[in-house]
Amino acid sequence: MTKTGCKRAAGTLSNERLKLIEGVLRKQSKAKLIALLLAIGKKDWAVLRELETRLQVERPLDLLIAEISVAIARATEFEAGGRRNDLDIDWEAYEEVKKGLARLLELGHLAEARLLAIPLMKAGSRQVEASDEGLMADELSECLRPVIRAVQRSGDHTAAEWASAMQAADRVGFICERELAKLRGVS
Repeated sequence: MTKTGCKRAAGTLSNERLKLIEGVLRKQSKAKLIALLLAIGKKDWAVLRELETRLQVERPLDLLIAEISVAIARATEFEAGGRRNDLDIDWEAYEEVKKGLARLLELGHLAEARLLAIPLMKAGSRQVEASDEGLMADELSECLRPVIRAVQRSGDHTAAEWASAMQAADRVGFICERELAKLRGVS
């Protein structure tokens, strides 16, 4: 069978399986369906995320902060004492950090976003420093820029102090360098 023929056959089998599953699901009670979805979600983060997105689940602030912290740890993880192969980067975790920080800002929780940005800068710049090619520098900057812009717009009198703390946490000395210098009032 040709490659195209195999794909077509697999697609037909997949459709048949979906029809069978649909038939069984339609016979289940609402409670059983809920239990099934939750059981699958417990085993697979992607399914859990998909359910949250489709059902528009609004997480409480403490859970959102915890999830962002975990995503920061996943995004910036690498073998201690060794160099990180850029192919091992958890790009999805960086995206989760970016979305999580954006959500905090949307909800008006700038203080919490600022607090999370400092360990992100510290761990992320450490990862850039240990990287083969430093590819995650752009991802890190993309996560931090919305927080920096929000701090700038807020006009908070502690903005310069926070920018100094961010620059002190930057192990490579160039992550969002211009934006933070501007926030500190240094050109």
